[in-house]
Amino acid sequence: MRLAFIANNDLPGLEADARFAAQHGFAGLEFNYWGDFAQLERETVVEMRRVLDRHGVGCCMLGLWGWNHLAPDPQERATAHAMLQRAIEYAGLLGAEVLTTGGGVAVPGNLQANVDEFLGVFPPFLDAAHAAGLATAFYAVHGNSFFDTLDAYEAVWEHRPEVTIKYDPANWQHAGEDYLAVVRRHGDKVGHVHIKEHLYHAGDLASQPAAGMGDIEWGKVMAFLYEHAYSGYLSFEPHGPLWSRPPLREKMLLLSRKHLDQFLL
Repeated sequence: MRLAFIANNDLPGLEADARFAAQHGFAGLEFNYWGDFAQLERETVVEMRRVLDRHGVGCCMLGLWGWNHLAPDPQERATAHAMLQRAIEYAGLLGAEVLTTGGGVAVPGNLQANVDEFLGVFPPFLDAAHAAGLATAFYAVHGNSFFDTLDAYEAVWEHRPEVTIKYDPANWQHAGEDYLAVVRRHGDKVGHVHIKEHLYHAGDLASQPAAGMGDIEWGKVMAFLYEHAYSGYLSFEPHGPLWSRPPLREKMLLLSRKHLDQFLL
């Protein structure tokens, strides 16, 4: 397993993050976009790749978030598909290993309808990503994605077994799901891992500090990842109003690394 973290998307911020990654032994950086992906230009992506190459840091994942690829409205769907096709191109330019996006929602609350629509819409994009050397991972439980339970993934795997999970234990936990059951049962289907901590107090999500300072049982997560021979990235996600920005962001990255190091060979 290799370590990475979510980088800033602006070029000055990326320059600083790539330098930090190289200095502290992170093998990769991850990039995520929501609606702002529509404004990302190819020339910027080319420059991002130059920054990574200059510092000897890879791109572990490109994420496209929030776009509804199964939208009932034809124009919304067409726009989302154009963004997805662009994401495949840009991920290739960055040398990314994984492309992550949501499954979309065609009919809210109707699993079978969403699975059927996914299987009708996504195969050309899955094939295009594969041809570009990209694994495809789908995030769960938020952001225009019908993948909100393991049942959704299992229904798709019957037809497209190459689909993988972008696994974030904290997100599954916050959605009220058993995050350890996900990786115990289907660790072989995990394509990318986010390391994000949740600290609950008095029933509230009180903080999102460094790994090991909250409620996620990282040793157990890592045990199941090893049992399923996971060999991808562990990507640290600075999150929340305090730990995602200075002065705590770099502390979060280094403290998380210190905690995870005990489980790495």
